[in-house]
Amino acid sequence: GSSWVAAFLCFIILLTTAGNFLLILLIITQRSLRNTSNYFLVSLFMSDLMVGLVVMPPAMLNQLYGRWVLWRDFCSLWYSFDVMCCSASILNLCVISLDRYLLIISPLKYKLRMTSCRALWLILATWTLAALASFLPIKMGWHKLEFEVRSLNITSQGDEEQCQLLVSLPYALIASCLTFFLPSTAISFTYCRILLAARKQAVQVASLASNMATITDETTLQVPRTPSEPMAGRESRRFANKHSKKALKASLTLGILLGMFFVAWLPFFITNVTQAVCSCVPAGFFDILTWLGYCNSTMNPIIYPLFMRDFKRAMGKYLPCCRHSGEPRPSAISLSMRNSNSGPHAATSLKNVL
Repeated sequence: GSSWVAAFLCFIILLTTAGNFLLILLIITQRSLRNTSNYFLVSLFMSDLMVGLVVMPPAMLNQLYGRWVLWRDFCSLWYSFDVMCCSASILNLCVISLDRYLLIISPLKYKLRMTSCRALWLILATWTLAALASFLPIKMGWHKLEFEVRSLNITSQGDEEQCQLLVSLPYALIASCLTFFLPSTAISFTYCRILLAARKQAVQVASLASNMATITDETTLQVPRTPSEPMAGRESRRFANKHSKKALKASLTLGILLGMFFVAWLPFFITNVTQAVCSCVPAGFFDILTWLGYCNSTMNPIIYPLFMRDFKRAMGKYLPCCRHSGEPRPSAISLSMRNSNSGPHAATSLKNVL
């Protein structure tokens, strides 16, 4: 059974490392992706890449051998990187949601508010908070039970040494609130506001399109019909339906993002606090929840580009499977204007209003 476990964990590590590295390389090499919003995605993929390179391999060895087989003093350093990288990944998700929220709420003022310098300062603050929640408490020994001075995170069981992070309840509560519960509340709030804004825009566009269709129908009753005028009314209704489908797709996307995030990290942080209270969580169950949280770093480079048109378009240059979905298709209104030789004024006015 250990061979299958090793193969599965190696697959997770390779997928996490390759996915995040390729997306960082894609953003760096593609000029169309080098914008302020994608700075936060680079920071997210960098934290997830460090999870795959630094955190997962020792965790896999610890899982397979059932003991700490690496250098003894490396245990404390590894756990510090573990807490920092996972915390940075969660905090980067929070900053990305805030960035998308500002872009949706005030798109005209977004470039004035979110400059490159401010984006870099936010990224620096994210990594600083993650480092302060990991390296400083573990190095100073603030995380330990009863704050007693012991060997760094090494607990001996017979002749075998186990690398376990034994934390006190105050550290578990403070670190969990700073790195998960508060960011997850911010993520849920911003994504709900984005969802409401998308639905509001869909209703407004549908109302505008229906009004234009009504005006076009009334005009065709008074003026002799031309080939483009009835088509304008049909295209306006089709445009409203298309926008409603986009709003529904945005709702499903946000639901998938929130669902994957909470499924990956919520059980771990609840169990972590419970372990600090009663020390009654089985070690195997805690390891499963830990790897479930690691898998969030595996899913981030899959989920986020999957629902972003710019990434699809950039990946379409290298992957044939993404080429068809990433290419922009001309709208039906522009096709009707291009193909109609008579009566272009109704289609032109409809396009301007929409």
